Amino acid sequence: MEEAARFLLLLLLISSSGVSTESSVIRTLPGFPGELPFYLETGYVGVGENEEVQLFYYFVKSQRNPALDPLLLWLCGGPGCSGLSTFSYDIASPVSFNLNYSGGLPTLELKEYAWTKTINMIFIDAPVGAGFSYSTTQESYFMDDYKSATQTSEFMKKWLIQHPEFLENNLYIGGGSYSGIPVPMVVQHLYDNREGGGSPPLNLKLRGYVLGNPITDIHIDRNARIPFAHGFALISNRLYQHSIRPQGMKIHPNKIIRKTFWASHLINIFLLMIFKSAKANCNGDYVNANASGQQCELNVIKMEELLRHINSEHILEPSCPYIRLTRENSTLQRSLMENPTEFLSRLGETPYYCRHEMFLLCEIWANDRDVREALHVREGTKGQWKRCNRTTLAFTKVVNSTVAYHRNLSMTGLRALIFSGDHDMIASYVGTRQWINSLNLTLDDDWRAWYTDGQVSGYTESYINGDFALTHATVKGAGHVPAAYMPKQCYAMAKRCDSLRFLQYRGPFAKRRHPLVDSTVVSEIRRCLEDGVEFQGDLLNFRKDGSPLMNRLRLTPIYGDDETITHVIGIQFFTEANLDLGPLPGSVAKESARSSDRLRSGFPSYPSVPSGNRNVCRGVCGILQLSDEVLSLKILSLLAPRDIASIGSVCRRFYEITKNEDLWRMVCQNAWGSETTRVLEAVPGAKRLGWGRLARELTTLEASAWRKVTIGGAVEPSRCNFSASPPPGRWGHTLSCVNGSNLVVFGGCGRQGLLNDVFVLDLDAKPPAWREISGLAPPLPRSWHSSCTLDGTKLIVSGGCADSGVLLSDTFLLDLSMEKPIWREIPVAWSPPSRLGHTLSVCGGRKILMFGGLAKSGPLRFRSSDVYTMDLSEDSPCWRCVTGSGMPGAGNPAGIAPPPRLDHVAVSLPGGRILIFGGSVAGLHSASQLYLLDPTDEKPTWRILNVPGRPPRFAWGHSTCVVGGTRAIVLGGQTGEEWMLSELHELSLASSVI
Repeated sequence: MEEAARFLLLLLLISSSGVSTESSVIRTLPGFPGELPFYLETGYVGVGENEEVQLFYYFVKSQRNPALDPLLLWLCGGPGCSGLSTFSYDIASPVSFNLNYSGGLPTLELKEYAWTKTINMIFIDAPVGAGFSYSTTQESYFMDDYKSATQTSEFMKKWLIQHPEFLENNLYIGGGSYSGIPVPMVVQHLYDNREGGGSPPLNLKLRGYVLGNPITDIHIDRNARIPFAHGFALISNRLYQHSIRPQGMKIHPNKIIRKTFWASHLINIFLLMIFKSAKANCNGDYVNANASGQQCELNVIKMEELLRHINSEHILEPSCPYIRLTRENSTLQRSLMENPTEFLSRLGETPYYCRHEMFLLCEIWANDRDVREALHVREGTKGQWKRCNRTTLAFTKVVNSTVAYHRNLSMTGLRALIFSGDHDMIASYVGTRQWINSLNLTLDDDWRAWYTDGQVSGYTESYINGDFALTHATVKGAGHVPAAYMPKQCYAMAKRCDSLRFLQYRGPFAKRRHPLVDSTVVSEIRRCLEDGVEFQGDLLNFRKDGSPLMNRLRLTPIYGDDETITHVIGIQFFTEANLDLGPLPGSVAKESARSSDRLRSGFPSYPSVPSGNRNVCRGVCGILQLSDEVLSLKILSLLAPRDIASIGSVCRRFYEITKNEDLWRMVCQNAWGSETTRVLEAVPGAKRLGWGRLARELTTLEASAWRKVTIGGAVEPSRCNFSASPPPGRWGHTLSCVNGSNLVVFGGCGRQGLLNDVFVLDLDAKPPAWREISGLAPPLPRSWHSSCTLDGTKLIVSGGCADSGVLLSDTFLLDLSMEKPIWREIPVAWSPPSRLGHTLSVCGGRKILMFGGLAKSGPLRFRSSDVYTMDLSEDSPCWRCVTGSGMPGAGNPAGIAPPPRLDHVAVSLPGGRILIFGGSVAGLHSASQLYLLDPTDEKPTWRILNVPGRPPRFAWGHSTCVVGGTRAIVLGGQTGEEWMLSELHELSLASSVI
């Protein structure tokens, strides 16, 4: 009744006063001597359909140059923590509480390293229910991640409308801890709506975002605690990693488990797993320990016990109880205010400092009537103020990962700083590096130290993706809120907030656009490309060492016969630029010791072409003055088959050039690889068909057809006379081909259980002989795994089913060209869910593609239609989700995806495309539909390939091989009612003249 009455009173107060967005300038604060030496403003911004939610904020102007310094909206963690906590404790504000507390109202003092010295900052009480924010309707208190992010975005736009003087300031969104969930969502929303209407028009100058120890992916962050703890020697190496008991070491069960009535039931299990590592037992997944088996669960219980008394926010600081002041605990508050010294000394039996003691001072101060009046808090709208409202906040966490938002933002021109206190175990740098690696960005600046006052302050690395740039930095010695532990070092980061070149002590060329680059020229380039007209002009550019160059640029559109632009030809002429860029920040300026060779163009200078002349390329374009040989060898041969076909329709000369068979062979070789080209060249009839037609038919698959092949005779096993001992009988193994004529058998299930042996059969040997390969450090024995071969010499093995039915997600490589092959596990930051019955194919040279299978989803297993790729040519290969839902942020492509399946067939086609058919599909007795996917497309799209002829009637259990690169042979299978062991079908991908 009391709560209902208070809420009714709130409604009466609001309705009588007429709620409107308001702000107040605060000149003095209780507890601070004299007037504030900085500009502080507080107020409310109404959000929601009827502005029923009133979000409270604190705004501090930059003490340097508010008109030019950036504007940073900072969200507090929680969810439910007040912006006042950040304002007075965490990072940024110019004041903090004096810890020499002597009773009464806590006092305030100035901070030396306040971010607000160089940044305009807004601290917000969000979501509604946090701090002094409130709602005029009961239902508006019910909040989740999506609603909160939407309301915060609305807050930002409305605040800027009320403060139009900051519309021209560079805008950043930031936060720490749980704000790692809403911040990327808010940034995405603001970016998508940055050119809003209204009066006045609102064109946001959104430049990027800042996150400190952010919770980003619940699974990744929680899972990272274990490897983080192991790295700091909180967990033993034996428990975490070793899987072999040291020789001669004896274990006495009665010393491991206390003898109770239930100990005997656990002792056998415990002895089986005690010397197996958590890493092996849990397959790297410590969150879903119960789903990984009892051994894993016991490992995790042991590790969590070891970490129970460790302060997760900073592992080197004491683990202290946190005492919150509540209305029900008025005795506690009175005791603290009347005799603070005695009270604080009783918080712990040992004389150590507890950082959380400051929170008590904050709660006393914020609940003081004079403080609320000074902050212009609306009377009657808030009861007890809590630093973090974890009791009455009606908030539902519905977003478990924002990696997808980061991936989307990496396609923009924004900047991002992610900084991590390296002693925080809640959102550790281990998990942060893992999800950053999953974004597949290009490494721009490798791992290195950054400094403050000549001392190492942490380590940093930066990434780029086009115009997007992300910097990840660790703060040495800091915890969950880095600036609370290392304020001076974090202040050094904040001073460089405007350009987001936070930790990069490089020259001005490190910016994505130097101030001397004429923005009008950039705009003119964009206009010409959009209008389809020629551009000529000069643009400042830089070498990688930062020295300036002047780029005389010419962009000429090429039109087809239907007046449609097919290509844009760019010609650049570089000259040295005589510009003084000043010394490099943080270092002594060094003149470049070598002068680059100037690029000399053989193209004559043409007069400027008036805007709108769409016939500029006809007879005038400089590229047409090149010889046919240069055009073919230097330009056209590097294009894809589809592009060559398009260029052939531009003009008569290009048409004649693209009819050349030697050019088409070079195009096919560049697009498909030398090995595929040699295979196709050896196919009978290939020369008669011609490379141009072959490229067209294998690209469009217009000539594909099924046919049933009738085979006479029978296989007589007695005639297969292989010398030496064949591999032991098995099923669930894989058979691969290397070096053109060597068959490789790996793994499977035999009479003695699961296998991990390797046998090679050379079909060209006389007589053929099996040979066992004794590879060092082999993977776990398994069956129903998948394998493929790379470069004709390397065997790749992935996933499968291990002992006790455990599904695997690892990937191993064995180089059979070595004299003594050694198995090598490919280390990845993230792996697709464990699975069996999937396929592994090679596409695009050294890229492998995984499709389908029976995949693990928590404690359950489902058929999958997910697609993942890994590029083994990269220095640090990693799995990337192409389609499906197995990875946060992944989405299904356009088109109709194949139904989830296992035990299917994947055929690699020239050009990196994958053909999927067959397999065990739930509820279906036939899976003979063909599906085609090109994973190299910008937006991969599934296509159903309708092929004429007589397709097989199989559902699963068939075998397939590719012959000559143009034919797929399918043998046997099961329809669900009968086996068809003798039926053979051929899928021809090119004309039958071959």
